[in-house]
Amino acid sequence: MNGVKACALSGRGVLRVGGPEARSFLQGLITNDAEAASGDKAVYAALLTPQGKFLFDFFLFADPTDKQALLLDCDGARIADLVKRLTMYKLRAKVRIEDLSATHGVAAYWNEDGTAVAAEGPRLADPRLAAMGARAILPITALAALGGDMAGWQRHRIGLGVGDAAEDFEPDRTFPLEVNLDLLNGIDFHKGCFVGQEVTSRTKRRGSVRKRLVPCDVEGDLPAPGTPVKAIAREVGTVFSGDAETARVLALLRLDLIKDATLEAGPSGLAPDIPAWLAPEIQPEDGDDGG
Repeated sequence: MNGVKACALSGRGVLRVGGPEARSFLQGLITNDAEAASGDKAVYAALLTPQGKFLFDFFLFADPTDKQALLLDCDGARIADLVKRLTMYKLRAKVRIEDLSATHGVAAYWNEDGTAVAAEGPRLADPRLAAMGARAILPITALAALGGDMAGWQRHRIGLGVGDAAEDFEPDRTFPLEVNLDLLNGIDFHKGCFVGQEVTSRTKRRGSVRKRLVPCDVEGDLPAPGTPVKAIAREVGTVFSGDAETARVLALLRLDLIKDATLEAGPSGLAPDIPAWLAPEIQPEDGDDGG
């Protein structure tokens, strides 16, 4: 594989949304353009609450057997909840929702140096960042041959500062811009209506994102997920996922309170390490309190 690393993502599930109205059904619900998913392009999107809070995220793949159908690479632990939510919106739409997780799963491919991974066969570029690599939906039998270097995959993801909904997002609490969905190609602000659009678009337009998920280097022991982050005894955020080998975590931080501050998570120190794709959003203008 020319140095490309691969891993079967055991925590992911696969849904098929089929029927003659499958794409138009999703188009009116999700944050990105369902029509853009094709044989050579995957789409990253989310489903929000009407109040604009995060519920689910997923990757859309075109079903090669049916040009109207889409395959959703989604959080396997919450797949029943996603089916329930989609069914609630389905009403009379000509749509069939099927859980394919018993026969299909998800694979990730990446280069440790952050270079892009070529799309080959069912493997498509990860739409969030080129450096993330590629993903594919494969039969379970094909996944077994890939192995499961989940630690390596998590290290790669956390190194790039990209959140994982299963570990870093809080359903019905987190706002999508807080976890950088707007910067990771997860929201199309020009596609037309989606659930939660009004709040999301207004927040983006006003530049009023008070918090962002930020990668941080750790000085000391790796803090556990949920550890409060403090600056001079004032709570400014929360630690989420982390990697002990690289001493790095993702933390949701108040942007207006971290500039030039000394950050602590328990007895350990945190030093934000801002990647280039996130940097323009992290430094507020002088005098701007972030909200």
